[in-house]
Amino acid sequence: MIKKISRIEIADSPISKSLGLIGRKDFRDYNGMLLKNANAIHTFFVRFPIDVVFLDRDFKVLKFVEKLSPFHFSPIVWKAKHTLELPQNSIKNHSLKVGDKIDLE
Repeated sequence: MIKKISRIEIADSPISKSLGLIGRKDFRDYNGMLLKNANAIHTFFVRFPIDVVFLDRDFKVLKFVEKLSPFHFSPIVWKAKHTLELPQNSIKNHSLKVGDKIDLE
């Protein structure tokens, strides 16, 4: 099934991927952050729990982690090409499942 998620911030440079959500209070005016060419993340210095979705090159969901707390590591998903960070409860609210395709509007 195709799931549409709009207003996604793109992190595709080494600096933007390194900083990610560090130091922010929330996602600002975005509904999530896509880290290109990333198959794992950490939440050190991130102030709030997030949902994490690991995507292949076609934006198909391979794995996800709900409510990843601050100061934790995600698993490494070797086949993942991108990682999508979403506000807590987004996976549940969008009814995301492994195999769904994400359409980033």
